[in-house]
Amino acid sequence: MRFRKVYGQSKIDSCPFCNKQAVTKSSQHIPVCIEHKNSILNEFKCVCGEYLLLQTGKFGAYFRCIRCGNINFSKALEINDVIDVSKEQPKLIKQQDSTLKKQSQDKRTNGKEEIVMPGDPRYFS
Repeated sequence: MRFRKVYGQSKIDSCPFCNKQAVTKSSQHIPVCIEHKNSILNEFKCVCGEYLLLQTGKFGAYFRCIRCGNINFSKALEINDVIDVSKEQPKLIKQQDSTLKKQSQDKRTNGKEEIVMPGDPRYFS
């Protein structure tokens, strides 16, 4: 027995982070909900041990393994744990900023600042 096709029910994408209905795409071209629009997926591994490359095609997002070939997006999500990496990035940026500030303060106190004029014969001959 065949049922009638209903508009909008043939392909319903879900957000990989919270399993809500996906209404937009992230920067990685993955269908996600509004709350996870700026989220980034972690790196996935295949069953064979190789890293999976995220690809997008005509029928949506999928993963590619160098050894195994193309792998379905939902199958890769079953194999791996989904972690939002974008939450860790601000912490790394803050740490890098603090180290850069310390380095710049050390340079200011240890070295002398010298002004070079365009007509200075010591630097331009």
